[in-house]
Amino acid sequence: MIGAHAETALALVGTYGAVAVFVVFALEGALVGKLLPARTLFVAAVVAAGVDAVAVVPVFVAAVAGATTGQSLLFVAVRRFDVDPTGSRLVPVDAGRLDGATRWLDRWGLPAVAASNAVPGTRGWLAVPSASASSVSAPRFAAASLLGSTAYAGALLGLGLAVALGVESAVGLFGGDLVAAL
Repeated sequence: MIGAHAETALALVGTYGAVAVFVVFALEGALVGKLLPARTLFVAAVVAAGVDAVAVVPVFVAAVAGATTGQSLLFVAVRRFDVDPTGSRLVPVDAGRLDGATRWLDRWGLPAVAASNAVPGTRGWLAVPSASASSVSAPRFAAASLLGSTAYAGALLGLGLAVALGVESAVGLFGGDLVAAL
């Protein structure tokens, strides 16, 4: 059984489509939505769309654009408005995690932003040290964020398509019996 958050998110996708995916990924990118099931939502939206490229592409684009927008907004908020996300209960960031992210950024630079965005669990963490402790420009940060988010969403897309193909194969094999069982 899926949680109440996931059920709500899936209902939003059913009603609002790719716009809901964009919003959830923007919140995740801004580190505010880490409690929202962005990965689950994305894979479920791909499975619901099936293997039709016309239906899947908007979901993919919305996820990448949303994550990049959220991270860019966080970057600008930290840099321009001196926002400290560690002071907010909505953003689950602690000083130890920021220190590790700063060391990563110091050692690897912008490729670390792209790489961290491609890995679940570390997505978005380098937005804060990039903004506060480096001379990285906002457009360069956004480009690195976009690259990593594209890789991340591509991996999720592959997973979602594999599941969708499995579901379609099972429906084809078992016919109406499987649909009735679901």
